[in-house]
Amino acid sequence: GPFELFSAIIGGSPLILAGFLFYNPVESLAALIPMIQNSGSVAILITVLFLSYLIGGTIQGLSWLYFLRLCKLFQKDYFYYGNLLRNRQQPLKPHGPGQQHFPEFEERMVGQLRDKVGIPQKLDWMDSRLKAFLRERNSPSVAAAETLIASHIMYRNLSLGCLVLGIVNLINGIRLRAIEPVLIGCLVGYTAYLMFLRSLSFKRWHNRTLILGFYFLVTRESNGGAGE
Repeated sequence: GPFELFSAIIGGSPLILAGFLFYNPVESLAALIPMIQNSGSVAILITVLFLSYLIGGTIQGLSWLYFLRLCKLFQKDYFYYGNLLRNRQQPLKPHGPGQQHFPEFEERMVGQLRDKVGIPQKLDWMDSRLKAFLRERNSPSVAAAETLIASHIMYRNLSLGCLVLGIVNLINGIRLRAIEPVLIGCLVGYTAYLMFLRSLSFKRWHNRTLILGFYFLVTRESNGGAGE
């Protein structure tokens, strides 16, 4: 859709700028703006947008590996109920014989996942199972999740692009022996980290939307069947 198109264009734009600066190094932002204005035209703008769209679409596999590396480096879990689902073979709260046990929300949710779709050993497979289950029942959670995953991919690509752009600025600072590109490179590198955190949030929200959408759908179906 239009949002996915827009996300791909935005996600690939830092790499376009990084390539431009690598072949046209400048000592400051003040020198960059006139250079862009002088080379600007409608044809060039359309070409840049098209290239940005292509790059944003083709680097998704690379940016996913980059995202996984950062998650491992900073010890971040991109699953909303990651620890809960990893302990899928164990009850959350053991209770002795004769004790009346009322399952909490998390226990009921894990039980529904086990019964309906199963909990795979690799949690990366969980989203595809949930999407297939929800699509079978025309759940609106799928559309909401697709919007969230598109935002996740956009920020993931932006993070990778900003990292490359920051490295290019550091290289240009050394090539030109100027301090401003080095400072800009550090700032853009920090921006890459912020974009990573943002993409991490959208990934968690995507996973949460699918899991909770699944849970409430199954609960509604179960209550409807019991009412009949």
